[in-house]
Amino acid sequence: MNMENVEENFFLNNISMDRVFKIVEQTDYLFIYNIKQCLKDSEIEDGVYLSTLAEKMELSITDVSKAVKKLEDKGYVMWKLDENRKRTYIVLTNKAEKLGLEQKRKLIDIYEKITENIRKEDMEVTMLTLNKIKNILKDVS
Repeated sequence: MNMENVEENFFLNNISMDRVFKIVEQTDYLFIYNIKQCLKDSEIEDGVYLSTLAEKMELSITDVSKAVKKLEDKGYVMWKLDENRKRTYIVLTNKAEKLGLEQKRKLIDIYEKITENIRKEDMEVTMLTLNKIKNILKDVS
């Protein structure tokens, strides 16, 4: 194995998320997923407050606001007004629901292909290693 540029190759060539997230971009899917998770406990029937989403994702309101603006531009979310509290909240559009479901099916299909071809023990070691890498990356960001 060529050790030249090993650091770059580790991050750039190991797993291509572009192949996995062809329907919806990974970041967009992550937000759609977290909005759906927030909806389970939301005070509002059809949406979530930005602050709730920011708390769930452990991001600043500013960062979430910027991301939600991009989602709105793509037609994935829209803003509504909570008449009782005089606050705005975000709602997933039908487009986001449909594309999110398609992407979820693709993720399930890919995961099934992986688990069919990799032994359970190897998957467990891989997941443990990936979790260690994820925790290290949390500390450096």
